[in-house]
Amino acid sequence: MKLLVYIPCHTDFPQAINQAAEIRRQFETLKQNSSNSSLNIEVVVSVNAYEPTLSEKNLAEKFCDSILYNGTGYLADVNISKGFLLALEKKPDLLWLLSTNDKLMPNAIKKIYSSFTESSSIDLLVTSLDKDEVFIEKQIIDPSRTGFSYGLISAVVYRLERIFPYLHNGPFMAWTGWSQLAVMQTAMDGLGGLTVRAMPFGDIYQQRERDLASAGKHYAHSIFGMLILGVILKKSRSSSKKFVRKFIFSNFYVWHLFSRKWKYSKQLVSKEDYLAWNQVIAESLIWKNSPLTYLFYSIFKKFPFENFSENKRIILIKRSFDKLLRQSKHYK
Repeated sequence: MKLLVYIPCHTDFPQAINQAAEIRRQFETLKQNSSNSSLNIEVVVSVNAYEPTLSEKNLAEKFCDSILYNGTGYLADVNISKGFLLALEKKPDLLWLLSTNDKLMPNAIKKIYSSFTESSSIDLLVTSLDKDEVFIEKQIIDPSRTGFSYGLISAVVYRLERIFPYLHNGPFMAWTGWSQLAVMQTAMDGLGGLTVRAMPFGDIYQQRERDLASAGKHYAHSIFGMLILGVILKKSRSSSKKFVRKFIFSNFYVWHLFSRKWKYSKQLVSKEDYLAWNQVIAESLIWKNSPLTYLFYSIFKKFPFENFSENKRIILIKRSFDKLLRQSKHYK
């Protein structure tokens, strides 16, 4: 059983080397047990828009099977989704897209291998807040699954035996949950569901803290991409309308935080205006599916809920609003 670990990075190349070194250390420890002789691993680091120093390159070669130097050709989300294309080329048994930002726990590699060797039916290993179970998953877009980290890099390990035909969907949706949601949901639709092994994220990695300012800057393309993806995967106009209404009303408190303005300047993607064009598409879809919902969205994206002194106030407002939606026949 071969695990391909793909680590996309940028100026955080030194952290990527640290990840590769820890993976290699854990794997060598695991291989000391003769019962694990059939296990194999390949670690690939893909660097975009950063030129490592000679000493960094030499160190990386000690721990990585290969290092892809992409110059300035890629930006973050394209570099992440390239992992799916690499898996199509190399055809490993397992694929893990790993972030440089999540600190690996001491037995992470062992737990990943164990999850897939103990049951040949497992399609996905997904980290969760506290769940430790195996189940069939058919839907992660609508309704979205709470408590599971399907859309986060580092949070999903794929067994590719059944999922190979769906990997190419990732690069087409580079701005939707780092490509992962498109791959997983299309596989679930095509295969009638995937067998998921959920494991507490603390068994695999330790998450770094993400503040609101960082979320607004770096993840805006993802939430608008989620709306686009949700509409695309619907099979009827009525279900698309329902999805759009639900998505807009349920996320009313974040639209100001994630709203951006995009002006075409001879590039669809630039560092200064990163993927902001997908907001234009998303807003067009909102208007097309429900002008009244678009009016609601236009008003609420002017309210800076993220500036409230306590995040608890946002949570209380959201809970009150969700209760109102449940009571409304229009949005059941």
